[in-house]
Amino acid sequence: MLIIVALLLSASIYLLLYQFRSKLFGLKEAHLPLKMFDDDNPRELAQDRYTKEQDRAWMPLSRGFKDWEKRFPLSFAGWKRKLIKAGSPLGLLEFFAFKVLALILVPAASFILLADKFPQNIVLIASLVIGFFLPELWLNNKIKKRQRIIRKDLPNIIDLLNLCVGGGLDFMLAVNRVIKDLKPSDLTQELSEVYRQTQMGKTRREALKNFAWRLDMPEVHSFVRTLVQADRMGTPMAEALNLQSEEIRMRRFHYGEEMALKAPIKLLFPLFAFILPVVLIIVGGPIMLQFIRGGISFGF
Repeated sequence: MLIIVALLLSASIYLLLYQFRSKLFGLKEAHLPLKMFDDDNPRELAQDRYTKEQDRAWMPLSRGFKDWEKRFPLSFAGWKRKLIKAGSPLGLLEFFAFKVLALILVPAASFILLADKFPQNIVLIASLVIGFFLPELWLNNKIKKRQRIIRKDLPNIIDLLNLCVGGGLDFMLAVNRVIKDLKPSDLTQELSEVYRQTQMGKTRREALKNFAWRLDMPEVHSFVRTLVQADRMGTPMAEALNLQSEEIRMRRFHYGEEMALKAPIKLLFPLFAFILPVVLIIVGGPIMLQFIRGGISFGF
């Protein structure tokens, strides 16, 4: 029993260290709005630096999981794609280990803290449900956060690609130029993968479609569809990029409007749950006390 507890504790510590590897090993995230260009060494490929730092941060156990993950059946393809959309923060086996640890640790912590206050059956069922869905909530939050960052960076990247293509560069050379001169981010990492696939023999159309599949965002799908059609029809790439930049900025504007319109609806629950009861207590409390004591008069 002690060996099982020690193994579970070691696995949980490993997963925590893996999640905070960027802070422990110096991996820094940089996005476009702040300090866009890398002044230290602009000629070094940003993705190469990103990959080297990631490799230093990865632990031997994580690399051992990679061979096992290739043997998983196609029924787990949905989980694999979710992890890819989140930026691959964990491997598939690591994510399943996270779920198992959550199913063990959450009920254990719940019994320690709440067993004396609530019935044990209710605590067990609630903790199992929370432990089962907690990793999925964490993964969905990672996907939303990454997509929000990419949505913010995409118009600036398209503008830079437009400038490079308008200056006479081929589109893939423009992609290479952009990922060379920008600090590593989620979007430059994906563009670097596009460039790497074209260097390995895939066509530009296939690499762009894989790029859209990995991110799975409406803005990226529209961007890739426009580029593929421009390549097929012979439309100037600079014109297509210019139209895409304007369209994506309009999408961002409408997305901001949508979030602003949803804000009052999201405020209704905290308003009714926390603010309205306090107002009723302050306003109606003295009246109710006088009414209970029989000292209230209506002046008729």
